[in-house]
Amino acid sequence: MMVVYICFCKMTSDFLKKPIEEREQIIPQWMELGKKHGLKTLTYGNPTGVNENVVIMFQSKKYSDNYMKFQREWLGLGSPEAHKFVEHTRTITVH
Repeated sequence: MMVVYICFCKMTSDFLKKPIEEREQIIPQWMELGKKHGLKTLTYGNPTGVNENVVIMFQSKKYSDNYMKFQREWLGLGSPEAHKFVEHTRTITVH
């Protein structure tokens, strides 16, 4: 069974103040980190009609804790890097 994670991201002011060229280089790094945790990036972009600034769709071959492990590392939870660029996320899981 394939699982899709639709992740809405509210970015920090530090991220939003960066020039667009720098921001465009950061998001692909997140995709590489996702690969490390068994996630394929389907697409990403700027959502409309919501409070968040970025939406990323990840896909996994099965439902497991790989997405949670990815989020912990991605957001730097429990480290000084926590919430450096991403203030919070909201994820919709689709089976």
